[in-house]
Parts: sequence; structure tokens; C-alpha cells
Amino acid sequence: MLSGAFMSGLHRSCCWLAGGVAALAVLGMAEAALAQQMPAMPVTVANPVSRKITEMAEFTGRFQAWPSVAITSRVTGYLDKSSFVEGSLVKQGDVLFSIDPRPFQAAVDQAAAQVKIAQTRIDLTKANLARAEELKKSGNVTDATYQSNLQAFQEAAASIDSANAALATAKLDLNFATITAPIAGKISRQLVSRGNLVVANGTAPLTTIVAVDPIYFYFQFDEASYLAYRRASRGKADPSGADEDMKVEIALSDEKTFSHQGTLDYLEPQVDAQTGTVTARAKIANPDGFLTPGLFGRIRIALGEPYDALVVPDVAVGQSSQGRYVTVIVDKKATIRPVEVGPKLGTFRVIKSGLKPEDAVLINGQMRARPGSEVIPQPTKLDVPDPLLPDAN
Repeated sequence: MLSGAFMSGLHRSCCWLAGGVAALAVLGMAEAALAQQMPAMPVTVANPVSRKITEMAEFTGRFQAWPSVAITSRVTGYLDKSSFVEGSLVKQGDVLFSIDPRPFQAAVDQAAAQVKIAQTRIDLTKANLARAEELKKSGNVTDATYQSNLQAFQEAAASIDSANAALATAKLDLNFATITAPIAGKISRQLVSRGNLVVANGTAPLTTIVAVDPIYFYFQFDEASYLAYRRASRGKADPSGADEDMKVEIALSDEKTFSHQGTLDYLEPQVDAQTGTVTARAKIANPDGFLTPGLFGRIRIALGEPYDALVVPDVAVGQSSQGRYVTVIVDKKATIRPVEVGPKLGTFRVIKSGLKPEDAVLINGQMRARPGSEVIPQPTKLDVPDPLLPDAN
């Protein structure tokens, strides 16, 4: 049998529990009544704006010069002078270095003298051959004598060809003593000073020149972006895989806008199996030489054809466990609308589906517009740039 004390405690506990449940019920009813009595709050709404959207992808890369030439000498001699400003832009054909020309001029003079000697010999042997031919007709010269004169003439003719070739070689060496720029571009510092012996075709260059106009920008396509680009450009790309009509935009590391324009002109013919990337190259005009090889940059490229879509401020788009949504005001009540979103362009978000142009989208006051609550919509008009492009970060 239960004691009286135990029964008395059990009775008090039951009374306390019943009182607590009743209090919670009263509190819940009070909160519901308070929510019903709260006045409708003002919120800002706007209709989505239609824009033509071009989806872009952004990659990082570096500028590289092509071609790049190491300047060496084709002849051996002592460096006499240099004729350029280190780090400046040079034109094709500009004189860069002069090697002491006196030995080469002497070689030219000597070769020219050998040509004169050979010419004298050929004149003499030609005259002797002519006399031998006349005497042969009258039978006053033996056949052996005639053949000897013919051989002497042929040897003289060969010797003048050899002398002319030696003269041409000597003139080339004299020309090579003046070293000119083979390409236009930016020249580096002078690596060999005046007075040093320069060896023909030496491994140590005198200086280097890198072409800067145009300049090239190399970057890596990820596989997904590469496939999107190839599908979009199918039928337009050349056999190398690049579409030279495809415009690209580049921003330097300290720039907020993509202000440098170029074209995509090369794609690697295969995907790197280890990294899943494709090397690509863009060509950019650089007449003032401002873009320097080795600079870091970001490139932006279109991944498809433009399409029409609605855009709203990105702050109007929410995220739930079911996906992205926006709040739409219908008959002054807040309603959740699931949407399919596209890329973020600046402060705006592309809405691919789920909205209509006439929908009143909540863009300010989300905390005052819970689903089903009544609000006071205050319409405004969105100021959306046209064209709408992503900002540089």
C-alpha cells in the first residue's frame, strides 16, 4: 500500500504539471493574437528587368612574348660600339651593335683582288683558246695543244666562280659586323661591353629582344568551361579549335575593369589528363608596349550565345534546403517562389525560370515579410545596366 505522504506529493506534482500546460497554452494564444493584431509593414518591391545575358567565365594567366630572340654575332671580332637604349622599343632593322669592320673590309678587298686575277686569267685563256681553234681549222696545231688550251680556259672559268663566291662571303661577313634587330620589340640590357671579343654563334647572347605587339596571354581552360565553349562555337572554330572572332577581355592585377581587348587564337589540341585543363592563348594589340611579358592578369571569355533572361538584385534571392527562392508579393501577402538562378553579374542575379516580368519581387524588408504575412508594398524601379556584365573582383 502507498503511504499518505507519497500520495500527497503525487497530487501536488500533477497539479503543477496541469498548471504549466495551461500557462503555455495561454501564452501561445496570446502570441497568436498579438501576431494577428500587428499592423502590415512597408516593404520595397520591384519588377524583374529583362536583359540579354552572355554567360562569361573568368580565368587567370600571364602575358608572354612571341617571338623572343637572343641576339648573337655571326662573325668573330671585337665589339666596337652599341647603338640602342637598354629597355627601349626597337624596330626591325635598327642597328644594335657594331663589330670592328676593318678585318672584314680587308677580306673583301682581298677577295675582290682575287676576282680580278681570276678575270685576267680567264681573259688570257679565252684568247689562247680562240687562237687554238683557228689553228686547228688549218691543221697547224695538234689536238693535244688544243685540248690543253680548252682545259686552261675551263679551269679559269671555275676559278672566277670560286673567287666570286669568296667575295660574296667576305661581303656577308662585313655586313654581319653590323648587327641589326631581326624583329621589332623591347630590348633588354647589354650583356657584353665594348672591347670584348665576340665569338661567332656563341652561346652567350649580346642582348635579347621580345616582341610586344601583339602580345599573347596564356591561360588554362577547365574541362567544363572548355566543353561549354566548344559547344557554343561549334561550326565556327578553325581546325586548331580556336575561334579568332571570339572576343576576350583582360584585366591586370591592379585593375577593376576588363579594359584590354583581344581575340582567342589558339587552343591546345588535347586535354591534359592529369589536370583536366586545356592551354589556351589570346592575342592582344600592344602598340605602346605597356603590357609586359610575365604580367599576371584575369581573362574573361563568353561561354555561349546571348540569351534573354530576367534579373533581380542578388540580395532578393534566398537559399533554403529546397533550393533558391525569391519572395513575391501577391495581394499584399508575401509568397515564396522557387526559382532557377543563373550567374551573378555585379549586384544582380540572373533568373532563368520561376519568375514573370509582372511579378512584384521583394527587394528590401525581408525581415518584415514572413511567408503569408500581409505587407504594404512600395514599388520601385530597378536601375540595371545594359549590357549587364560581371564586375572584376
